[in-house]
Amino acid sequence: MQTLSIRPIGAIRIGEEGPYVELEPPYLPALKGLEYYSHVHILWWFSRRDNPADRGVTQVHPAHGAAPGPMGVFASRSPCRPNPIALSTAEITFVDAGRGRIGLDWTDAEDGTPVVDIKPYSPGLDRVEDCREPAWHGDWPGSYEASRAAGNKY
Repeated sequence: MQTLSIRPIGAIRIGEEGPYVELEPPYLPALKGLEYYSHVHILWWFSRRDNPADRGVTQVHPAHGAAPGPMGVFASRSPCRPNPIALSTAEITFVDAGRGRIGLDWTDAEDGTPVVDIKPYSPGLDRVEDCREPAWHGDWPGSYEASRAAGNKY
């Protein structure tokens, strides 16, 4: 099996002005052009769940009250995963290339969470017009905006 190496490119920060990504200095040039986008996908490391016990979990009880029972971790958004990688979408509120910061309107990550990658949201690649999910999942918000308004966290 191949060994992978992932290094943080920055961290989530929660400041008085709200959440933002603070990049490490070598990655500041990577911000060029991001200001043309409205939203980003942030891949981050569930650092507080990076331990042998959580990495060994293969089934979880979903956070949905009507779930039929334990589900495979790949059918969940659980922080317990073989590799504790999380994906969040956020609206960009500002890009400060000089300071290496990307302002976010909301995030479900905690202050100090390592960021491993950032990708612009693109409807042509990221939006699914006709998606399917189980009926018992229907008690969760139907959009990013509704999740943000509800203050949902993992």
